Amino acid sequence: MRCIARYAVLVGLSVLCTAIRAADPEPVGLYDYPRLHMQQSFLRVQLMQAVRTGNITNMEAICRRGLALMPGDATWQYNLACALAYRATPDAALDALELAVKAGFRNAQAIENDNDLKRISSTARFKSIVQLARDTAGLPVPGRPAPKHARLTMGTRLVLNKSNLIWDFDRGLYTALFKFLRGAGESPEAMAALYDGPAKDVLAALLADGRASGNAGDIYVNRDNDHSRIDLKDFPLLSELRFDGEARKKGVNKAIPNTLYPGAAVVGNASLAIVTTNDSCSLARMAMQDPQAMVSLQQCYLDNQFWVFPAHRDFDPATGLDRFLGVTPCALTSVGSSGSDRYYVRAALAASAAMRADVKRAVKERGLFGPTMQYLFRRTRKGVESESDYFSSKAHPTAFDRATLDAVRIVQLAHGLTPASIPPAVLPLSAFVPVKNTDLERELDFSFKAFPEGLKDVSYCWHVVHGDRKRVKIVPGDKGSVHLSVDCRSLTERIDVACFARTAGSDWGAPSFICIYPLPAAASGK
Repeated sequence: MRCIARYAVLVGLSVLCTAIRAADPEPVGLYDYPRLHMQQSFLRVQLMQAVRTGNITNMEAICRRGLALMPGDATWQYNLACALAYRATPDAALDALELAVKAGFRNAQAIENDNDLKRISSTARFKSIVQLARDTAGLPVPGRPAPKHARLTMGTRLVLNKSNLIWDFDRGLYTALFKFLRGAGESPEAMAALYDGPAKDVLAALLADGRASGNAGDIYVNRDNDHSRIDLKDFPLLSELRFDGEARKKGVNKAIPNTLYPGAAVVGNASLAIVTTNDSCSLARMAMQDPQAMVSLQQCYLDNQFWVFPAHRDFDPATGLDRFLGVTPCALTSVGSSGSDRYYVRAALAASAAMRADVKRAVKERGLFGPTMQYLFRRTRKGVESESDYFSSKAHPTAFDRATLDAVRIVQLAHGLTPASIPPAVLPLSAFVPVKNTDLERELDFSFKAFPEGLKDVSYCWHVVHGDRKRVKIVPGDKGSVHLSVDCRSLTERIDVACFARTAGSDWGAPSFICIYPLPAAASGK
């Protein structure tokens, strides 16, 4: 039975099972997909299990549940046809296959070559359905708008809607479809005169003589309903993308980033927290406790996005309060509540504007805009001067205090980068390891890899950047592997171990983190 191969590819990059979808008719529409994503993913796993065991009955039942979740979905309809093809009579399978083609599954070659459909392939109706797939290939599905690239003039706002968005169920993210158009006021002199952001004097001079790229091709995204919005006019040619009214009513525009913006460097913020009478939880901490949120953040981070979330009441350097499970490079957490994030958003836009044009281009091509921003903020913190400082807690706090922000140094370091000196990122980005109060010692093995792939002469190193160094024994291995021996006895404070990578021509880049944190007594079973 070949369905498993076909569906396994669906989880990856197949053109056979169309996982990238445009808007569906009500009751399920484009803006419902984020809330359906987890259920959809669970059903896909169940389907693959049914295929592995050859359980046709379960396969059919799961496909019907998929169609109940997403009426009219071409992928579920097609897989239902594959299951029904094992029945004694072909009519039900042919009905399902025709519906799949009409719903958008139009790969005629895949249909003809699918072993699951061999039982019905000799019928005249099967041949007519294959011909229908050929005749309609590339045509929009009736009643469903065909998304297309919108035109975005640099320095203006584009509204995202059903005509310029697609949803990818494999990645669990939207992709915005747009093409940049050159805007007015792009001369170096005009950009220098209009710029009113951080490190104004230094950056204006770089813009005036054309040495800096400016914010042309950069995008700002706000995901808190403009609660902590920046003033875009301070950054000439900075563009903005925001969801339309219908999407905003459904909350698609808020909280954890859920959209990819191909070809752009993105800086965004969301000043949100869940607040109750007795407690509160910042968006930054909530993301670390939600695996799907972390997956989304990681994908955005490696697709040229830099995000800032306030710590709210989860972190207070004055009292030592730290409620976080760990740290992640996928977003920067600012000390304070609403407004504290804006200082870092503005500084990131200044750093982006300060980059030379060839550096900005190389950063985006490599997917390193987010990691480069993290590197810049950590390497230029006040008090971080030497390499040993960079390998310490001075550069890698749980949350970043505005008092340690040095915008001039950030701009200068960003401008000094060359394509050869752009530091790499490190994968995996974050690992959170809970420790019970009954644990005596933990032996942990990890394997890290520099991003992007294909880099040569990569070096790795590991350092404890938070917690008791004496509790951790670090044994580096080959090619990015490491073994950690952690003394967990009476552990009360989180331990963060950072992995850094560099190439022959770069500095040590933004780290990834292994965060070992003690579980509360109740969670430890005591």
